Amino acid sequence: MLLRITAGPLRRQLVFELRNTIWCSAYSTIPVRSKRCLSTEQSDREILIESGMTLAQVAKLMRTTPASLSKYLKGTAQVFKRDEALPLKVAEHIVLQAGYTPKVLDGEDVYRQRRDRSVLKPRPPVVTVMGHVDHGKTTLLDSLRKTSVAAREAGGITQHIGAFSVPLSNGHRITFLDTPGHAAFSAMRARGADVTDVVVLVVAADDGIMAQTVECIKLVNQSKVPVVVAINKCDKYGANIAKLKRDLLHHNIQLEEFGGDVQAVEISGLKGTGLDALVDAVLAQAELCDCTADPHGPVEGVIIESRVDKGLGPVATVLIQHGTLRRGDVLVAKTMWGKIRMMQDEWKQPVHQATPSTPILTSGWKELPLTGSECLQVEGEQKAHRVVDFRAAMDQRKRNREVLAHSSMPVAQARSSTPVAQTLSDTPSIPCIPLVVQGDVAGSVEALLGVLKTHPPDQLELKVVHSGVGQITDSDVELAASLGAIILGFNVSCTKSTAALMKQREVTLIAHNVIYKLIELLKEKLETFLPLEWEEEIVGEAVLLKVFRLTGARRATVAGCRVKQGKLVRNATYRLLRQEKVIHEGSIIGMKQGTEDITTARKETECGISFTVDPEFEVGDIIQCFMKKQTSQKLAWNLGF
Repeated sequence: MLLRITAGPLRRQLVFELRNTIWCSAYSTIPVRSKRCLSTEQSDREILIESGMTLAQVAKLMRTTPASLSKYLKGTAQVFKRDEALPLKVAEHIVLQAGYTPKVLDGEDVYRQRRDRSVLKPRPPVVTVMGHVDHGKTTLLDSLRKTSVAAREAGGITQHIGAFSVPLSNGHRITFLDTPGHAAFSAMRARGADVTDVVVLVVAADDGIMAQTVECIKLVNQSKVPVVVAINKCDKYGANIAKLKRDLLHHNIQLEEFGGDVQAVEISGLKGTGLDALVDAVLAQAELCDCTADPHGPVEGVIIESRVDKGLGPVATVLIQHGTLRRGDVLVAKTMWGKIRMMQDEWKQPVHQATPSTPILTSGWKELPLTGSECLQVEGEQKAHRVVDFRAAMDQRKRNREVLAHSSMPVAQARSSTPVAQTLSDTPSIPCIPLVVQGDVAGSVEALLGVLKTHPPDQLELKVVHSGVGQITDSDVELAASLGAIILGFNVSCTKSTAALMKQREVTLIAHNVIYKLIELLKEKLETFLPLEWEEEIVGEAVLLKVFRLTGARRATVAGCRVKQGKLVRNATYRLLRQEKVIHEGSIIGMKQGTEDITTARKETECGISFTVDPEFEVGDIIQCFMKKQTSQKLAWNLGF
């Protein structure tokens, strides 16, 4: 009899069971449990499996033992030992029967293309401006762009990586990357050095070589990028250009006038003098770098910065390296992807296409891409999904291998039932302070997390339980309230309702738009969590001249002494020293001058002191008067700025 079912749930169920029956033909006696029987919680738990995995490895990823999984193999034609490789279908069956969702490592990736030199065309050079904080980098770029960015920056310092294209009077264009000079933004400077053709090292003639100047020189040497030195503030009082040039030699920057190949240009970013000579030096250096790109092939680029825009959602600044980006193109950056909906230049003007060396603000990203990640074009959304899924699976494979190689405790893909608060502190005796970090852009969050990692764990621990980009939301407040966490906000705000919720839930918010002030405020708050410590203050010292032993009703031992330093106070604590060794420490029951009781004996006066316990005085002993008081501890956290 032929039964034909054309549609409906019954047909889908029969097809599902038929597929399972065919799959089990090789293992005909294996009972199959339908995925439909799994709960929503179970189906959300995925186990990544791949060919060659053993029963022990599968068990470890599922937080169980090989013996507990062997029951799923009963009735099969084969017997597998714990260290024997499983066929992929058997591993998939075990994971499914155990209540997890098997995920097989499969997919495709996309890579940078090799380009034939015949398709390469000249492109504008990419120039990264680096140097110490407050040495005039942004002011220099303002003079080139005829803008006033530096005047609008919080705290007068650059705190984001800026990317913009500058047209020159000779018809050329240069793409500049403006990196922060503050110590907290070392990752941004490193990212700028990795994507540039030429580095302009700005050094103030009055300050000379500073900490971040040295760091920038190291980055340049590591990246092997040509450098042009811009000696700024030459017109300022105290400028010592000759000394600065000699100091550069000590850091392997050999200028042309000393027989090297590094150009040095004296400028004044504020007055605009020497800028033409600087541009000529940069262009001359760029010609030696062979700045070319393929404007017609698939787009390749780098994510310079990313943030969450209120109206556009996740947006990212992309520096185009090859190809021409247009609206509707699909880009993949690590495990994030987006279909470009909008493009804007640095003036927030819409752009229809972006050619090589152009920094462009893009929207249409499904999630916030990581700063510094490689950005590649794919054919369409389906290809993007496959690439992202494959890369995520590869990341999971790497984590699985680390677990199997180094961890003695099984780790599952399912979330642990252990509360987060119970796992925060690694050392129970040391206070642990959870933090929720929010910043305006991904680079700022990256810088904050980098600074927090420098905190020594000796006095208290810092645990970042969540970090994100964008304004502070109700979910951030609820998370902080549940864990007793502090919210750390850099250059972000929150709505009135979120502020009210924060007050209601008694959540602490530390916010500022200048990074070093934000960290200083955090440090002050953290010091309030440290236990008070006893501090000893020496009030005075006296030398013992004679010992009097009273008898009868007034029986006591009295130390006759002369005050040599400070004063002696009746209600303080006393210490008896002999040859710099402590003989006794305690309180006194009396202090007299003659027959008169006194409360204070001043310097160069004599008095008699009776201790609560007779410490066996000897002439020449030192009697030290001191007081103890509780004081707040200071956090031993050297911020480096």
